[in-house]
Amino acid sequence: MKKSRSKPKRGRPLRVAKLLPQLKKMGVFRIGDARRLGISQPTLSRLVAANQVVRLGAGLYMHPDSTIKPEEQDYVVACEKLGPDSVVGGMTALFHHGLIEQVPQRVWMMTPYSVKANDHRYRCIRTKTNPRKGVEDHGTYRITNLERTLVETFRYASKMGLRVALRATRTAVAEKRTTLQKIHAQAKALGLEKFVERHWEAIAPEGQAA
Repeated sequence: MKKSRSKPKRGRPLRVAKLLPQLKKMGVFRIGDARRLGISQPTLSRLVAANQVVRLGAGLYMHPDSTIKPEEQDYVVACEKLGPDSVVGGMTALFHHGLIEQVPQRVWMMTPYSVKANDHRYRCIRTKTNPRKGVEDHGTYRITNLERTLVETFRYASKMGLRVALRATRTAVAEKRTTLQKIHAQAKALGLEKFVERHWEAIAPEGQAA
């Protein structure tokens, strides 16, 4: 008696294709997110090979038609890798806010002391500063806002350069993107006002107090 040959399963590729819009809606997702939709690791690997999904890093993926800009993908990966209390900052934030022209070779991150990172892609500055204050939350990544970025260039002038801090602050104020009052208020909220005040004469118009 001849054994009947089993017909190839055609339902799975079709079902996965129907799930792709959900992955697109997520933007960035982890293996666990895909599994909850019913997409296995082997299937995910095949989607990557077919360029239907982009692998951003270990266990981190993105739909190719996601609204995340290419230049922001590194921010997303960094925030995912270094945890919810880590934010993009430093020279990377200065570049993001258009205050320096050269793209930093590494992604600068403000992290708690508890975070251990040996990844050469990141320049981590460990800090006790509140990771929720002065931060823009873009959903998939977090980055210091303009005022906090400027304040921390003075706080970490030994790492970023005092000239960079002065030039960036003068530029932001001259272009009316912020004010000295907002910068000082942000510094005070972060408990870092002394780092700005010691250079106030160099950045403020003559006679203007902090």
